[in-house]
Amino acid sequence: WLLLASLITACYFRADVPFNLGWWGYIFPLGVYALATLKIGAALDLAALGVLGGMLVGVLTLMWGVVAARTARGGWHGTLFHAPCLDQGTGTCATATIAPGTRALTL
Repeated sequence: WLLLASLITACYFRADVPFNLGWWGYIFPLGVYALATLKIGAALDLAALGVLGGMLVGVLTLMWGVVAARTARGGWHGTLFHAPCLDQGTGTCATATIAPGTRALTL
């Protein structure tokens, strides 16, 4: 799970996807995964899982800080709830798709 989530996140960063509140959706699963790793490590008395769980908590803390800072900045600058597609007068937002067999992001 973590590898897949990391790869998808890396693709989004390379595509320069702007910040939105959906980034908070990454925090909850990472927190659950970190806690579950720590609990399983304690239940099975496996030090390696305890270390891995501690590392995941560190990543969780870092990600939480980044997302919280971006949320605060977006709220302060008034861009947090801004939908550029609604400024065009269409009333709907375009959806992004990735064409099969390509890396191109199409709106």
